[in-house]
Amino acid sequence: MNTIQTLHLRYYYRTRRMKIPNLNFPQSLLLVVLFSAIQIYIIHISEIVYVPLLFTLLFSVVYGLIQPKKGWILALLQVVILIAAYWIMEAQGIRAAYEQTAIFASHVSIFPSFAASFMGGFIRKI
Repeated sequence: MNTIQTLHLRYYYRTRRMKIPNLNFPQSLLLVVLFSAIQIYIIHISEIVYVPLLFTLLFSVVYGLIQPKKGWILALLQVVILIAAYWIMEAQGIRAAYEQTAIFASHVSIFPSFAASFMGGFIRKI
């Protein structure tokens, strides 16, 4: 491979990066609320715990990608919304289809949420 081909490949790979939208923090907060509402629904209908935790991971990676420095705040907000929504719905008499799965998925989501948010921020910084 000659130097011209090498330079062309280097330029090609530098310009072909993933396009991630630049959202300001209030827009990111709206995204967290939207994703949390979707996740609350998923938690309440899910039979197994892996599905809600998978969506927790996916949404948290998105938080890390859109806000690499403040993604942990978005992940924390998501966890607070999930836990609060679970107990508010429980107080209102709205029961999950599988209660043990719902309580586990909503309360344990803090660990994968922070880890995935960190990984998303790390990927964005690369």
